[in-house]
Amino acid sequence: MESQIVQFFTGKSIFLTGGTGFLGKCLIEKILRSCPDVGNIYMLCRGKKGKSPQERLNVIFQEDLFENVRTNNYLALQKVVPVIGDVLEPNLGLSDSDVETIQKKVNIFIHSAATIRFDEHIKLALRLNVGAVVQMVELARKTENLVSFLHVSTAYSNCDRLNIEEICYDMGEKDPLKLLHLCDWLDDDVMAGMTKPLLGDRPNTYCLTKALAESYLFKYASDLPLAVFRPSIIGATWKEPFSGWIDNYNGPSGIFVAIGKGVLRILEGDVNKVADIIPIDFCVNMIMSITWYTSVIKPKVDTPLIYHCTSGEKKPFTWLEIGHIILDCFQKNPYNQVFRRPNVNFTKNKFELLYWKVVSHYIPAYIADSVFIMLGKKTRMLYVYDKIHKASETFTFFITKEWTWTDNNCNMLYSQLSDVDKKLFDFNVDNVDWNEYYPAYLSGTKKFILKEDMSETQLEIARQQQMKGQLIEYVVCVIVFTLFLILLVCFIFG
Repeated sequence: MESQIVQFFTGKSIFLTGGTGFLGKCLIEKILRSCPDVGNIYMLCRGKKGKSPQERLNVIFQEDLFENVRTNNYLALQKVVPVIGDVLEPNLGLSDSDVETIQKKVNIFIHSAATIRFDEHIKLALRLNVGAVVQMVELARKTENLVSFLHVSTAYSNCDRLNIEEICYDMGEKDPLKLLHLCDWLDDDVMAGMTKPLLGDRPNTYCLTKALAESYLFKYASDLPLAVFRPSIIGATWKEPFSGWIDNYNGPSGIFVAIGKGVLRILEGDVNKVADIIPIDFCVNMIMSITWYTSVIKPKVDTPLIYHCTSGEKKPFTWLEIGHIILDCFQKNPYNQVFRRPNVNFTKNKFELLYWKVVSHYIPAYIADSVFIMLGKKTRMLYVYDKIHKASETFTFFITKEWTWTDNNCNMLYSQLSDVDKKLFDFNVDNVDWNEYYPAYLSGTKKFILKEDMSETQLEIARQQQMKGQLIEYVVCVIVFTLFLILLVCFIFG
């Protein structure tokens, strides 16, 4: 039996934003690998750090992620066509000729570009996460053969609620177009002052602007062949194209690295809360399935469908369980040159959090920086901890709470897949084994983010280094404790 999804993508061209990001790269790889007869993928891209869009694309194609495609279908890479543009520019920064190409040749829009910085200024977040959506819709309306428009949102767009359905929630007086207009004539300070009232019970501008983008789409673009995809926290690959691929420090990845390096030892959070992390290859498979199904279902529905891609309801796994795996994995396969022995604890108590930050973070940082000064080197550990604390604080909201997402549309979509497509484009979370997934994820951070040697020889060296570091840590603790006792005795007995 032939795959319905592969058949759907055959000969069709795609306009993709966010193609240089984590999700975008994985999506391109899967399309090229599974749908060799796809048309062109027109990828919106701008120059960066002195590299042209084509040069950036060439660098991406040399990553481990694309090894399968390079080996088995190298010519498929030529189907990815960089289109010079910028989501912050009028008309997406596209030239007239590129606009004409998209309007005449493209069949599918996939909008994945966004700022995912939780502390982004409200004005920039609005322009990136809402303004770009408005421009994508305007371009889609002029596209002659559009059959599917998929918008990548987030399961946390409505995180001010604990029970979230696959519907678009009313934003009340927060009109996305009016807020965009305010960006044009209010200065940054005034907009910043409006941020807290606009956020309400949402934790950051990312979640707010994602909700506003959904609101715009349902108000002004529901007549298009539209679908909204809401993933939870996206993690490393589960199986495709191989286990553990990750290329960034965003979300839990940065926390895992900080723990593994021995610098992060205390987090504000609830260990008993479910960690709703979803493998990125499941996200990619679901995006491709939704894109196909939207073209099928559009004539039959008046309202676009929203799809949740989450793991907590079907396959719950707590932060405590992840913590146990982390410590076990880093004991067996440690990072190179760790600061201290990996260890981590969670607390909901503010006083306890402050105490452990002082004892486990600041005191070791001061000791390390003092040694650097004596050796004539530049101090850095206090700076490192300042960055780590800021990063972990942005994540606190998501490890102190727990949400319930309905997944009726997700289940319905899976039921519509043929047996062939259920194998080729699997997104059934029941098939994931977290006890296999997280060790592969952690190995991926070592191999693909830190670029460390994974040979057994180097791993053994890393284990020896960690044991030496652990011994030094114990010696320092004994010295500090002894000095403390001496000072205490001197103070009591004068």
